[in-house]
Amino acid sequence: MKIYITLDYEIYFGENHGTVEKCIIYPTNELIRIAEKNGVRFVFFVDIGFIIKLNEFRKKYPELETDYLAITNQVKYLSDTGHDVQLHIHPHWEDSFYNGTKWIIDVKRYKLSDFNNTEINTIVSKYKAALFAITNKPIFSFRAGGWCIQPFDKFKNAFIKNGITLDSSVFKNGKYESREYAYDFTAAPDKDIYPFEDDVNIEQKNGQFTELPISSIKNSPLFFWTLFLLGRKNPYLHKPLGDGRAMPAPGYRKKLLTHFTNNPVSVDGYNATLLQKALNRLSTKNKNHMVIIGHPKALSRLSLQKIEGFVIKNKDKHQFTTFSNEFLK
Repeated sequence: MKIYITLDYEIYFGENHGTVEKCIIYPTNELIRIAEKNGVRFVFFVDIGFIIKLNEFRKKYPELETDYLAITNQVKYLSDTGHDVQLHIHPHWEDSFYNGTKWIIDVKRYKLSDFNNTEINTIVSKYKAALFAITNKPIFSFRAGGWCIQPFDKFKNAFIKNGITLDSSVFKNGKYESREYAYDFTAAPDKDIYPFEDDVNIEQKNGQFTELPISSIKNSPLFFWTLFLLGRKNPYLHKPLGDGRAMPAPGYRKKLLTHFTNNPVSVDGYNATLLQKALNRLSTKNKNHMVIIGHPKALSRLSLQKIEGFVIKNKDKHQFTTFSNEFLK
């Protein structure tokens, strides 16, 4: 089994966005420690829109210089030491700004599909160029912010123009809709990799794009009741390392606590306790790829322990790898 541990490298997008140090730098350094100790490498989908904004506003607000240098130096270090640094776009940064005290994050246009085709082409080209300027390494894969990769036909030309051939935004049976964002992968193939052309939910032979879906798992309400109760009982172990709060997702928590739900296999918080279970299930189905998602900001002390334990247990049986190592030609 090829195992890809992928991290969406970003701050929070709610009213309390948190600090760069606690949401990004410190937890990523902990991941670097685990990777270097165990001889594995991870995939980082970098929210480059935030870095572009830091670069823009650091000229006026010198306090942002520290954040800009910390992030760009860390991203370059990740790339230079063999981790995969790829494109993650949260286009709401086009409408967001720093007011001298905090980031004012406007999520009215949270999805890339909220922009017109010309704007999408400009955003993808600009963001890819900015990331390449830091890493000087090939950028060919993509993860949509908030999993919002639909409708894909609005993305297609920008992908072709910018040499984006691999997407990893889909997770089987995932579905959610709110005012700001939406995705529906209930019709996606039950496969760990497939070609597509105009719709990420439709496998198309000889399609010029590849979908490498995030592995998915069905959770019972009891799992999330346990998660929330443990978080209150032992916050030191279970509290996220990031010091912000996620943007509102109306009805989402209630659904988790009252229904069986399909979720991505994740290293975030208590979800990391399911890694081995998910791997065992994929193995019994003879799958060849396991894609795990996570966010440095949402890691906990528990999840860091579970990640390292998972790597140690499986690194001699399976291959922890990156997209560049497997798909870059």
